[in-house]
Amino acid sequence: DSVTTIGNQAFYECTSLTSVTIGDSVTSIGNYAFSYCTSLTSVTIPDSVTTIGFGAFYVCKSLSRITIGKNVQNIGMKAFQGCSNIDTIICRATTPPKLDISSNSTSSSFAFLIIIQLILFRIFQKHC
Repeated sequence: DSVTTIGNQAFYECTSLTSVTIGDSVTSIGNYAFSYCTSLTSVTIPDSVTTIGFGAFYVCKSLSRITIGKNVQNIGMKAFQGCSNIDTIICRATTPPKLDISSNSTSSSFAFLIIIQLILFRIFQKHC
């Protein structure tokens, strides 16, 4: 349990990865850490994680279940974009995480983030 960060692109395009266990010592998940892991079906983000990076699970098309730990404070842009099969989100946070919005966002990207933020807010109201 000495790993504290899952680095940027650590498991990028690991298409045979079906599940992942993130250790309790991990505090951050890097940019594109699991992006294009197209066989990944579920992920549990432990309470120790505070940051989910930009595009961390980008285009994980088989991802259907996400559990977000209680201490996640920031979720990067596009963290779950392209995850078209998500049907279950379990959130243990008492305060909705903030979405990191870069100053370089285009208006359409910004609008997308506002929609996601509203969805997350509704999820937190129902499930947290």
